[in-house]
Amino acid sequence: MKIIPFETLKTAEWSGGSTTQLFIYPEKSSYKNMDFDFRISTATIEIPTSKFTSLPGVKRTLMVLEGTLELEHKGHHSTILEKFEKDSFEGDWETTSGGEAEDFNLMIRNPELTGFVRHIQISKKKTITLTTGKHGFIFIYKGSIGLNESEALTSGDSIYFEAGDEVSITGISNAILIYVIV
Repeated sequence: MKIIPFETLKTAEWSGGSTTQLFIYPEKSSYKNMDFDFRISTATIEIPTSKFTSLPGVKRTLMVLEGTLELEHKGHHSTILEKFEKDSFEGDWETTSGGEAEDFNLMIRNPELTGFVRHIQISKKKTITLTTGKHGFIFIYKGSIGLNESEALTSGDSIYFEAGDEVSITGISNAILIYVIV
């Protein structure tokens, strides 16, 4: 299991806002080189309309964290996403967005992997236990949690764990988590 404190993350600007890479696997891979199996990030969209970068061979799942986002996948489908709603699509689809929002992104390059993204609300003093298939990832979006009865984590922190790891989480405050299984 690996704890990823928010203050260790790097945020980069893009033409429509900013993006923060939360995790990439394998950890020595890079988005720039496109040699990753999967990548998890957040982004802000601060302009009314934007065009997504074409990413051939990448399966994408995008979840809105704040705001409303209208996605148009030319020749495929369109959707309007509200808070915690998600859309999955291929990275080489011609995709444009409308609206200003904050989002959570899962990108999968390895064709042998599939991904699942959901949000979990946990109440203060409630405990839940999470397990995973091959890879698991938890992003603390809001609030604070206790991890395995020892460590306190807060908004922006993340946890990566692998098959066989069991993660026990207790709400220190009311919290919202984004849970990913790959």
